[in-house]
Amino acid sequence: MFSRECAARSQRRSLAAAMTLVLVLLLSLAAPAAFAGKPKGEYAPFTGCPLKTAGVSQCVYAQFTGGKLTFGSMTVPIERAITLQGGLIVTGTEETFVNAGEGETLTKTEEKVPGGFSGVGGTESSPMTLTLELVGAVALSRGNLAEAKGTALKLPVRAHLKNIYFGEECFLGSGASPITLNLTSGVTSPPAPNKPISGSAGTHEVKEGGNLVLYKGDSLVENAFSVPGAKGCGAGVYKELITPLINSKYGLPAAAGRNTAILSGTSEFASAEAVLKSE
Repeated sequence: MFSRECAARSQRRSLAAAMTLVLVLLLSLAAPAAFAGKPKGEYAPFTGCPLKTAGVSQCVYAQFTGGKLTFGSMTVPIERAITLQGGLIVTGTEETFVNAGEGETLTKTEEKVPGGFSGVGGTESSPMTLTLELVGAVALSRGNLAEAKGTALKLPVRAHLKNIYFGEECFLGSGASPITLNLTSGVTSPPAPNKPISGSAGTHEVKEGGNLVLYKGDSLVENAFSVPGAKGCGAGVYKELITPLINSKYGLPAAAGRNTAILSGTSEFASAEAVLKSE
């Protein structure tokens, strides 16, 4: 009897020890994902920097919190922050932008279209939003930004229009025919009827021993681009009605010289090595 109880206790202890070992092994496997480091301190914004991509030496984080988008006769103020994040491979004077390693390279931020949308069967105006969505390769030049010349930021985008009548596939532009914004901190040279407008690199600040560079209050501008007409708009009984109604209402497609983009905010650039060490 005694020996059987001792044997049972021994088996229970062995089982408990085995289960503990399994749990420890599982936790050790999960640890890298669960407790992965994040940039800290001044480098906290750079969570999307593609640090694992070979050759990336600079991290990019920009937030556009002001400005406007004018597509044809539709003008949309930037009231909610649009974030651009990623990295740069620097080879001599050439800089190649690399998309974010985590999260969206360009956040899909819905901006309200003032006045909403009206004109469907005599109904009252209903809320309408416009969202810029990236559809091609970003190009960024820190030199052009600082010196207020040439293109500082190239964004190939489409504009996603949303309203209760539009359905989910209502866009201005596409991957094959994007709205290409060649934004500058300098002075634009648009065709008529637009006139030149000026951007700004903002206030230049260097921190963290030169590892972090900020351009506060920068303003990137472009008013020489064209905007395609709307496509894919309308759901249900409105499928054949909405697209031509949007194009007529907002003067789309709109040729170069009739559109404007102003994106204002703060741009930050950090050494990838410093960002990694901060984790």
